[in-house]
Amino acid sequence: MLPMPESTLEDKKAVIKSLPLFCLTIFLAYLAIFLIYQKDERSDQIALANWYQQSGLFELEWENYISWLRISGQSAKSTTLETAKNNNDALTVFRAMAFDPSFERENRIRGDQYWNSDQRLKWEETRRQFAERAGQLPSVRFGLNPQSPRPSTYLTWHFLHESILQWLVALLVLVPFAWALEGTIGNIRMASLWLGSGVVAALSYVAIVPSAYTSLIGATALTSSAIGMYLGLFALKKIDFIYFHPKNKAFQRIALPAAILAPLWFILPLYEFYGGSSAEHTWVAQLAGLIAGAALVQLARPSTVGEEDVNTDAADEQSRKERQLKLQLTSAWTSMSALAFRDAETAFLNALTLHPDNFSALSGLYHIQKITPQTDTFRVTAERTLSAPVADDGESRQQLAIYRDYRKKLGDLEELPEDIAVHLIIRFARLNEVKEAEEIALSLQQQKVKSTLFENALTSLSQAFGRQNNDNKAAKMASMAENIQARQ
Repeated sequence: MLPMPESTLEDKKAVIKSLPLFCLTIFLAYLAIFLIYQKDERSDQIALANWYQQSGLFELEWENYISWLRISGQSAKSTTLETAKNNNDALTVFRAMAFDPSFERENRIRGDQYWNSDQRLKWEETRRQFAERAGQLPSVRFGLNPQSPRPSTYLTWHFLHESILQWLVALLVLVPFAWALEGTIGNIRMASLWLGSGVVAALSYVAIVPSAYTSLIGATALTSSAIGMYLGLFALKKIDFIYFHPKNKAFQRIALPAAILAPLWFILPLYEFYGGSSAEHTWVAQLAGLIAGAALVQLARPSTVGEEDVNTDAADEQSRKERQLKLQLTSAWTSMSALAFRDAETAFLNALTLHPDNFSALSGLYHIQKITPQTDTFRVTAERTLSAPVADDGESRQQLAIYRDYRKKLGDLEELPEDIAVHLIIRFARLNEVKEAEEIALSLQQQKVKSTLFENALTSLSQAFGRQNNDNKAAKMASMAENIQARQ
């Protein structure tokens, strides 16, 4: 199921306009950067790790690093790295040790305690060369390093990814939220608020995890921001979800609380925890993004969803009923087309509990119940259908067709109550369908009906005959109207 934007989506142009174009574009940009700009990054990291060892830098730093970790209370990390080294996992050791700025500062301050003067000079020169080589790696150049963040990296960090899997997880979790979110607030607001929440997430990450030094990259925190925006926008409000009904083989809508999708957020921290990213405590950025998105999206309320928010509770309830009515009617007619008459009847009855005079629901129910025309239920439904208010000439003609069908099944015009028969005369006369209108009028005359409403109906019928240049019958209907007036 996918939640839909709050705007009405009844035509193709409106649907296309509501598509999450910014979300799709940004994720295509992510993919292009990963496949083109980052395509050789892993091999470049391995090559740099090999250079790190061959240059003698690893040999100079290894023992010192393990000792320094233990002295500084990081024994667990020292054990992990020793295990990785024994397993020939050079990349893990390289990422942890070679990029640790705290250890580099320690060496610059106390390196003389470890090395002689020649070793110290060699270490400084090799370290300079390493910094130049490492600076060419995309994740180092554009990723967010909490210990040395550059202003530009607050915007660029989420454009890079550790793997195609990280990109795919971020995209798949985003998909259920994107259409409803961007389709409601618009592409421009989506772009500014989403990127803004990414900056807030990055600032929070740097503030909360200042000791981390592995570059933060990947779009999972931005996906978390989008979820926050979605939850901040809709909260517990019910919105329309679209889903495919396998029995009816058609798409249908159902109103559900928007927050039903909230548990999907937990996929993001779970993925990162189980090895999605090499950065420390990525969940901090994800949580910060969630909160930032929920807060910043409030800026979109005044000119987007604000119109509904400022309505009264009664108006909100009416809007909800209209959405539910539309859902029930769609379901009912879809079931009718699939010959699932029992499901269709249930849906039509549900629609009538929301709107007792809805012509579409009544006409559908009529066609289902006419299979058993001798029942009281069918007669009641027929009378309700023939007396229901109609929106246009199209529905009036449908009502005429139902009247003709009803006459074939039951025959006598006396079966129709007087008020319904009179209203049908007026409606049929407006359609210039004078044959049926005249039959009803003559039947009511035989019943000696003398109401003012019947008089008005005869006047309307006289005018209809006049439009058809049938002066004799026009005069006859006018005379019948005058007789009623005279008897009153």
